[in-house]
Amino acid sequence: MKGFVQLRKFATISLTGGSCALSCSYCSSHYISSMEGAMSIDEFEKAVRRMNSVGVNGFLVSGGFDREGSLHLSKYIPVMRKLKRELGVIFNVHPGLQTKDVVEDMSDAVDMVDFEFTYTEKSIREKGLNRKPEDYLKMLEILMDRGPKYVIPHVMVGIPGDEPESSIRIASSFHPYLINLLVLIPTKGTPSESYEMPKLEDVVKAMKISSSLNKTSLGCMRPYPMKKELDKIAMNYVDRIANPHPSLRDNMEMYDACCSLPEEFFDRFRMGVRK
Repeated sequence: MKGFVQLRKFATISLTGGSCALSCSYCSSHYISSMEGAMSIDEFEKAVRRMNSVGVNGFLVSGGFDREGSLHLSKYIPVMRKLKRELGVIFNVHPGLQTKDVVEDMSDAVDMVDFEFTYTEKSIREKGLNRKPEDYLKMLEILMDRGPKYVIPHVMVGIPGDEPESSIRIASSFHPYLINLLVLIPTKGTPSESYEMPKLEDVVKAMKISSSLNKTSLGCMRPYPMKKELDKIAMNYVDRIANPHPSLRDNMEMYDACCSLPEEFFDRFRMGVRK
């Protein structure tokens, strides 16, 4: 079993600072506000070089989306390509919905893509988007056909009234490198604050379905009150756990990286086996 934490060797950068045009019920810019902001090409390059000089070798590039559900990423791709060539760093991107041209441009500048995939109208409405499930399906098809080597669909579990099983099954049919499951956290200051915490049995059901179809990761977004019990159950099913509960870390291989990290890069981020 592999566990992943983000401490010293992997950093997160928001291309929009704490700004986002959407009002996702479970985020409302809450989660991007804690990321390092780099809102221009020059700021981005300086931030990567500065952090790399003190040992950071991997970067999760994220940020707020526009009203169409897209991260304004294209102008950063050339500098990502340059930094990858000069520094040997790894880039993981949260792109949202993009055009085919942008996906193709990413293919040699980005190592992996975390794509929040859904095939349900309910989940899309929770994002505050006027898009269709077919838009997400088309994007996943483009990513798998023309994008970077590693594509990791992220599926949110626990949205009230949603049925994530269909999204899991469709994403699995593309045989991606990994599927990452996120669990909705009722977050203070967002509309989800009034939601009930997802039921453990529903999360476990989704986890069992996903791991029976594809390599699966349990992502870092999950409610703390269920974390210990959920993580213990997950040990029997998933391939890796992001930020596993401390009580379960003995004898786990630990990596200082984003949980989407491809195995070919493991040695660069390995923290060793706890005894």
